[in-house]
Amino acid sequence: MKYAISGRLYAAICDDEKHIIANTKVRVYRIEQDINMATALTAARSKEVSRGYEENEIKARKSMLLAETETDGSGHYEFEIDGDRHKYNGGAIEVVLHYDKVPGYGQQSTTDPRGFKPFQVLLDVIQPKWRETNTGAAAVWNYTLLRRIWCYILQRLDIWVICGTLLNCESQQPLEGIEVIAMDDDIITDDRLGSDITDSNGKFCIYYRSADFKKTFLSPWINVETTPVFSFDNGPDIYFKFAAGGMEFHAEPTSEAHKPSRKNVGNCLCVRLCLDDAPQGTLDPPAAFYQIGHNRKYHPVLNIDPATGRTTGKAVLSWNEQAFFSTVELRGSLSEELNSNPVEYKFQYAEVPSPGTDISSITTWTDVTPADIAPTVIASRVTQYFPIIEVDYYAIKATGAQVDVPFNGNWIQVPQYNGPGFGIAFDGSLIKLITQNLAGSQVNKSGLIAGNSSAPLEKNRYFVLRMRKREAGNPATEVAAGFSRPLAIFNTVYQNVPQGGSWLPAASSSELGIATVDLQELADGGGCSKLTNTLRVNYTAANPNLGQVSISMSGPGGPHNFEPVVFTTPGEEARGQANYTGTDNTVDPSDVASLPSCSYEVRLTAELNLTNGEQQHHNIWDRVLFCK
Repeated sequence: MKYAISGRLYAAICDDEKHIIANTKVRVYRIEQDINMATALTAARSKEVSRGYEENEIKARKSMLLAETETDGSGHYEFEIDGDRHKYNGGAIEVVLHYDKVPGYGQQSTTDPRGFKPFQVLLDVIQPKWRETNTGAAAVWNYTLLRRIWCYILQRLDIWVICGTLLNCESQQPLEGIEVIAMDDDIITDDRLGSDITDSNGKFCIYYRSADFKKTFLSPWINVETTPVFSFDNGPDIYFKFAAGGMEFHAEPTSEAHKPSRKNVGNCLCVRLCLDDAPQGTLDPPAAFYQIGHNRKYHPVLNIDPATGRTTGKAVLSWNEQAFFSTVELRGSLSEELNSNPVEYKFQYAEVPSPGTDISSITTWTDVTPADIAPTVIASRVTQYFPIIEVDYYAIKATGAQVDVPFNGNWIQVPQYNGPGFGIAFDGSLIKLITQNLAGSQVNKSGLIAGNSSAPLEKNRYFVLRMRKREAGNPATEVAAGFSRPLAIFNTVYQNVPQGGSWLPAASSSELGIATVDLQELADGGGCSKLTNTLRVNYTAANPNLGQVSISMSGPGGPHNFEPVVFTTPGEEARGQANYTGTDNTVDPSDVASLPSCSYEVRLTAELNLTNGEQQHHNIWDRVLFCK
């Protein structure tokens, strides 16, 4: 029987605010027989105790391991326990975070700290609440790790974090779209630890490593913390600078770094900051485009590879080498006024032949029209705090009770408010661009045979985006407000890709890639043929942003292995025939002959390196069943 568990993992850092635990290995173990179950469950659920496992203990517990997976960029995980294989019947399990490397949590470097060894931290001992499914049983389990335990984990990984809230000192309203820059006050030179842009609640988190505040004139060969007053302290002394639209407008005095709460800080620091005056006019912050996606925060220039048009430079490695697809949120900052007059803005695009095209050579630009924009909330305003909070939301293509943001042709008119009470707070979202309108097409692959090439291979298209702003209705005041490098965009839908092989042939696939599989034995003898001594898998996977491609088999026996997948066009197409190699990775007919008489599933899975700025496109797959 199969047991599937999924959920999301979070960590509390400041004021119990949740932060996702992304790109982290999660393991589940069976409970040791000599543990008193009631005691274990009670202790774990108290959330006041935890324990770690060191390298030797991890090795000793290998036989108790039931499954392993990794959280994605949103903290989501999912794994499956083979109950028959592991002799597991749905009882209590132990869930741990497993660290055999330094994951990307937002810090720039993921190199292992000196002396690093694998370790684990217990999350909980749980009894999953199973529900029946067509394939077995499933359960959902979400968890938030305590601050002290999370900070212990970060310390082991040499990851330091500063989280906080930035408010207006007088109104206590959150300040959004402000870049908060953390500095370490040193006797030789002040170190820039990192920065983050505040969200709609004024929240920010800055991740860094100890090497970032131990820089000397001999770095990176010699790193040591140098404090203004020589001591044995080895943590940074923190003060902050503030910027908007790439322009610094305020800095705390370095004396702030000498206060007890800021001096020689630990690896987890919580702060509450305020500014007397947020930037005004063109610095409030200025209307500008400087981010793609809310979750992944791609800079439209710095995080775009000029050689490929794909994403690059993110600490979370899996966020790199991605082309864009679907609806993409273009983010930045807005101000109500330009030159003391109401402001309006628009986006334009230009298709170019290659990612290395010189942007200055572009002479023709096309406006993004209202039809190219999905509903987008760009601002809000608190209209009442007592007895209940009431908020007006300003949205492009407003729905329900939202306030509609009007257009002037293709220009978006920024909401204005000059009355009493609280002013307008901008969300950071500028537009949600429907990229299918720029680069959308369909291709019919109904004649494709698994194992053959899908040529002609589809290609990415490349688009430059730019933002323009002006005083409302005044063309003479139009100025640039941000641009991108050529972005690789792919929205071609492959129609009628054969699915189900000869077992259950269909042509219903409608995906942004190709994944089709068949068995040579079924193609030769018919979809209901029984296999005896051979098992040959014909496969084709294609997309111009093709990631990992794998063949797997479910059924008794095993482990089930196949010859390696062949990428005939690396990064674009994998195709061919793979023989079953059984448990020893050699092609031996006796491996197939010795399989138990039963039904089996062969599955082809293909990864698409496509992102909408928030998450990666789901994997695509095809399967074929057979009887032995």
